[in-house]
Amino acid sequence: MERKGPFRFGIIASSYNKEYTSRMVESALEVLQGNIVDVVWVPGSFEIPLQAQRLARKRIYDCLLCFGIVWQGKTTHASEILRACTDALMRIGLENDIPVIHEILSVSNESQAKARTSGRLDRGKEGARAALEVASMKMD
Repeated sequence: MERKGPFRFGIIASSYNKEYTSRMVESALEVLQGNIVDVVWVPGSFEIPLQAQRLARKRIYDCLLCFGIVWQGKTTHASEILRACTDALMRIGLENDIPVIHEILSVSNESQAKARTSGRLDRGKEGARAALEVASMKMD
């Protein structure tokens, strides 16, 4: 059984690397027009799961979208951040029975960040399309 909108979405975005994450948010907002969308900014990608959990516990959202950029460096720090976020977002979705769209991107350079936040590979649009699809599948 497919539900019809309008739906309510929560977007959690990292203000770190905002040049790129704001593009993702803007793209998602274009795709999600006609729905209710709340946008919450957090300092960095590591803070996204806590805010996602807070929004999930409100039980008012049909889906959460998480946008961040993590630059791969010479140490394992970026990998550790990404793994922690991935594990936490999956747990939040499962424990709260809410779809969580994971668009915390791992990039190695500026050209990758630009390519994945605009144009054909725009992960903001891709995430929003996925959010619409899973929201319409949600059973009450």
